[in-house]
Amino acid sequence: MAKRARVTVDHAYWVGDEIYTNVDGVPYLVDTGAEVSMTRKCLETKGHLTVQLADGTIKKTPFGVWKGIVWVLGPYNLMTITDLRELHGSPAGRVPLKKRLEILGAKLIQMGSTPLKWYKPVDIPEVTKQKIEESDLSPEGKKALERILSQAGVARFKNDCGDMGIKYTHTIEGGVHPPVRQYPLNPGAVAEMDLIVTELSELGVVREEPNPITNSPIQAVRKPESSGGGWRPVINFKALNRRTVANRASLINPQGTLKTLRLKKYKSCIDLANGFFSLRLAKASQGKTAFTHKGKAYVWERLPQGYKNSPNVFQSAVMDILDGLETTIYIDDVFIADDTEEDHLEKLRKVSDRLTAAGLKLNLKKCQFGQFQVNYLGFQVSNDLGLSDGFRKKVEQIDPPTSLNELQKVLGLCNYVRDHVPSYQKYARPLYVKLRNEEPEGSHKKWEWTATDQKNLENLRIAIKGALRLEPRSLTTKLVAEVSCNEDDAVVKVCNEGAGIVTMWSYTLSSVEKKYPAEEKELAVLARYWSTLKDLAQGQGIRVLTQSQVHRFLRKATVESTKATNARWGRWEDILLDPDLEIGPAQLVGKRKTRSDDTPSEPLEWTLYTDGSRKGTDKEAYWGFILKHKERERSRQRGRVPGSAQTGEVTAILEGLLELERRRVKRARVITDSYYCAQALNEDLSIWEENGFESAKSKKVAHENLWRKIAELRLTMELEVVHQRAHTQEGTHWQGNEEVDRFVQMRQVVFVGIEKWEELPKGRVVPEESVKEVVQAVHGALGHAGTVPTRRELEKQRLWIPEREVRRILKDCELCGRYNAGRRGQRVGGLTIKSTVPWGSICMDVAGPLGVPGRGGEKYLLVLVDSMSGYVTTKAVRKANGNSVVSMLDQVCGYLGVPKELRTDNGTHFRNAKVDQWCQKHGEAGRGLEDTEPKLEQKVPLQVGQRVWIKAQVGAPNAAVKAKYDKSDIVVKILDSNTVQLKKKGIQGVGQLKPVPY
Repeated sequence: MAKRARVTVDHAYWVGDEIYTNVDGVPYLVDTGAEVSMTRKCLETKGHLTVQLADGTIKKTPFGVWKGIVWVLGPYNLMTITDLRELHGSPAGRVPLKKRLEILGAKLIQMGSTPLKWYKPVDIPEVTKQKIEESDLSPEGKKALERILSQAGVARFKNDCGDMGIKYTHTIEGGVHPPVRQYPLNPGAVAEMDLIVTELSELGVVREEPNPITNSPIQAVRKPESSGGGWRPVINFKALNRRTVANRASLINPQGTLKTLRLKKYKSCIDLANGFFSLRLAKASQGKTAFTHKGKAYVWERLPQGYKNSPNVFQSAVMDILDGLETTIYIDDVFIADDTEEDHLEKLRKVSDRLTAAGLKLNLKKCQFGQFQVNYLGFQVSNDLGLSDGFRKKVEQIDPPTSLNELQKVLGLCNYVRDHVPSYQKYARPLYVKLRNEEPEGSHKKWEWTATDQKNLENLRIAIKGALRLEPRSLTTKLVAEVSCNEDDAVVKVCNEGAGIVTMWSYTLSSVEKKYPAEEKELAVLARYWSTLKDLAQGQGIRVLTQSQVHRFLRKATVESTKATNARWGRWEDILLDPDLEIGPAQLVGKRKTRSDDTPSEPLEWTLYTDGSRKGTDKEAYWGFILKHKERERSRQRGRVPGSAQTGEVTAILEGLLELERRRVKRARVITDSYYCAQALNEDLSIWEENGFESAKSKKVAHENLWRKIAELRLTMELEVVHQRAHTQEGTHWQGNEEVDRFVQMRQVVFVGIEKWEELPKGRVVPEESVKEVVQAVHGALGHAGTVPTRRELEKQRLWIPEREVRRILKDCELCGRYNAGRRGQRVGGLTIKSTVPWGSICMDVAGPLGVPGRGGEKYLLVLVDSMSGYVTTKAVRKANGNSVVSMLDQVCGYLGVPKELRTDNGTHFRNAKVDQWCQKHGEAGRGLEDTEPKLEQKVPLQVGQRVWIKAQVGAPNAAVKAKYDKSDIVVKILDSNTVQLKKKGIQGVGQLKPVPY
């Protein structure tokens, strides 16, 4: 038998997960051998090694060889011992492996000079067995889970932590704060705090610092008895946090995380053990975290708790580690869900492997694996979200508060679940009143908790007992928010369309808001929660249901109320103009007949196409409809009516419904290209009936008599109204809409005396003095169509006019010149709109407020476009007003010159004294023109010196000019046709800048 030699291992130390020590002065590496542990079953035992453990016991443990490395089976895990001297020595002088094993087997190794007891050790085998039994997996799945946990890194005691390596090393940005005095600790906490600080020093989380540059006080906080009692060390980093640059990464809100969970059958929650302690702190930043304990100064080598950037930094690291895996992460809590057991175990294995490889350890006691129902962030997660049993127990155990601070803690605990409690604010308000009326602690007034206060607390406790179970936000349906207000409180119930409740909000109206009328109260509530609603909607539409009937009519004008300020109305208008918003009463009150949900849906066989039109030269509006049954035309009518094109649209619908009534049709589809008519038939007509056909401003609805008749006809039939965009080949009904449009546009032309004109094989020759009159008549009858349609109509009439004459006459058409200027430009009031030289005529507009402000707080964007060359220049400003507009004009015109024309949308940013003075300064006073608002389909020039302000036409330009542009930190993209489009979504209240066509 080989001679036994006693070898003492002194001063063992850790570097990451590796333990280094000295054996007779030779360095040896004691490694956790995670990679070796994964192949433990394949290892062959070569013998047994006598080892003295840290607690003094001596035992024989198996050892063997794996890939040239000697491994030893330790008390918790597989360890490897590598002879560094032998491995780094020359091959010639290296001791053979067999001889090395004999020498090693003859040694008694003593690890550690003194026994080391860890603070609150964890029985890993017992906890693992318990977690496997708690899972809802099949027997085969539980075996697979056991294999996954056996290969995972787990925490063996309370403060055990991993090491994420230098990749995630954090540096504290900011200066060093002055030292803060250390106050005496609670005598009962000193012993336990000493044990914890000593253990953190052994683990390399903190280290002793002989020359500290600052100090933050350490405090002992008593843990509740339900958590095992004892004390927890907390470092007061207030002074450090004030001087540290905040990490602006968006940390996920726990309530927002819960509302976007993807709930599936199998769920797991992984809790990371001491995650902050696993992330290294840069050497240069360690001195800023100094604290004092028992007269000794220590600094943190790992990320400390209480430092304001710790949650953001650690969560970002975990998200990077698990990137690509479908998980939900909130700081150190990882949620996993899958529909099948196989997929869930596979994902759980990948997550566990990544976390272990990154140097993180699992807190097995708090983990939940493969269960149908888990507790996550204090809530019970199954098919929906409800209060966990632990939280309900906490609420039941609330004792009467004995100080102002304890009352704040009670309200903080209850507020965590306020989204689940209907009318929460109603029950919590008396306690908040108590909180505000009490003087701050330190005053001479004695704290008093009355029977009334206790009754209010009991009412709040009962309300929390009846908390609702909520469901996560769906990604495929609209978000529906129902707003209701009374005299003092407001409640918002948010649901998935056609499904359950997502969340509930309630708050007490301010003293100013209480004076508002009902419609303004609802707008104030909507503005308060609008950003949260946008986040919850996740790109889907938002439907807001109100109790008032007027919101559907609000566009960019206020209702007849003087309670809210103009500033508030400005914010509300930005919300009302959001394209994702649909707002209106919760229930449309009216007599509209609806089919029962139990009645089977039948295909609609009758389709009514309607249209109305009025051109610039028409004295009356033209209307028409085409009625089809199973795609076969049954009737068509047209006529004229005094009024606008809108009047023609409504008349066409009325005449079409009368035709349906004569044919005794009960169900039909109405196709119209008028958004006004489609909106009225689908929604507004019921509200008009309820309000006596009065608008939100107590004025009579336009075309009141026509709408009254339509409302009566609608009682006897069921209508499906479809809005079809005009002049586009999009949608299902564009062909029928084009057909009725051509039918209405047709004008009958009667020529008198053409029998006297000379007739040739090509047709009758039109006399020279009548050519212009004939061409204009045909051109107008066709709705100002182009040259080719006009020529074809002349050929049908057997009239011959040379094509060049037709082109010459149509070129001078006043109406066509107004809307179809082409390359030659157009003239309004004797002034050229499209300049023939660069920077002769420019367009100006403002975009904003932007979703993301600029570096200097810029929220608006001023845009200048040259209508001749398409050159675009921009400037970001904080406010859009006369001063910012004049500043940009001075800046740009300083190097490009003063233009002859400046065109805008007549917004308040441009129509003010500042800009008027600038125009008068740079130009002579010209002819005075009438100052009126732009009419429909027209542009009205307003004279300011020689600068002409013109409402830009909305129609698309005929010629697209590629715009040049200057980049800025706000502008993302400027498209063709001089159209400025911001890629960031959420810019309301600003039309796209479109120069007059040319």
